[in-house]
Amino acid sequence: MKTILVPIDHTAGAEHTLAYANKLAVRWPAEVVLLYCHPELDGAPAKAAALAEQELRLRSLVERLRYQQLTRQDGRRIQYRYRVLSGCLHDHAAAEAARCAADLVVMGLEHIDCGQQAAPGNHAATITGLVICPVLVVPPGRRSLPSRLVFTADFTTLNGSTLPRLSALEGAFPGPLELVQFYSPAERPRRRPLKQAVGRAAAQLTWPTIITHLLEDDAPLEGISEFCARHQAQLLIIAPASEAQLLRYFDSCYTTTRAYHTQIPVLVLRAVERQAQVACCDRCAERLEKEQKRAVLPDYHAVHWG
Repeated sequence: MKTILVPIDHTAGAEHTLAYANKLAVRWPAEVVLLYCHPELDGAPAKAAALAEQELRLRSLVERLRYQQLTRQDGRRIQYRYRVLSGCLHDHAAAEAARCAADLVVMGLEHIDCGQQAAPGNHAATITGLVICPVLVVPPGRRSLPSRLVFTADFTTLNGSTLPRLSALEGAFPGPLELVQFYSPAERPRRRPLKQAVGRAAAQLTWPTIITHLLEDDAPLEGISEFCARHQAQLLIIAPASEAQLLRYFDSCYTTTRAYHTQIPVLVLRAVERQAQVACCDRCAERLEKEQKRAVLPDYHAVHWG
């Protein structure tokens, strides 16, 4: 069974986050692991009492939502686990995601961490940098599961681990998938390789219906928001190349003006970096050095010169 990790706070938006995760858990299907991190308290008795109280609040919330917004049969099918910890979410997120082998993290756009309110999306961006699995950022409000999906990225530089990780979520997000590659006016001579990169990405994904778009726009973030609005997208999938690029999606100028992409769930795919090989002895170090040189230098002997 799949596992959805849901970091949760006790704000009003938390109910919308959990309701969305519940619907995903029924569709996929998946187990839901609820993670609540309570600010540090002095004294072991006070800490134990506070954590026990928070777990009761979580269980009460779960029992209320599972039958309010789901049919009784679907509500009974979902399995829940509870993790109530002392401290900040960003200190526990990586360990808890690994502990439950999470396939997906679902969290609110306006999540509160360490008892502090940050700019919308900033806590989610931090968690995205800590966990390996994809992170789904859900804005406040009731919404149905998506049937129109848009995936934007620079497909020419996309990490090789990203597309298989997205394909693993096809069962949770069925429906037509639109791939969007933007290019600036200065990149017009590169239209052909850009189109080929989008085509290669489409061939590696498992969605039955994939539509590709190659669009000219010197402001890709504004462009994708407008594209999503025109096509009434219900889920935006992004694969940012850096944390700074990710934070731009949740910039205050977009959240304040209620840009379209901040009003729909955003699925963030983090590239899994390859671990560097470590030599155990001088002989292995020499072998690794030769392999790296072969990877950098062209193999002229393998070329058919005609």
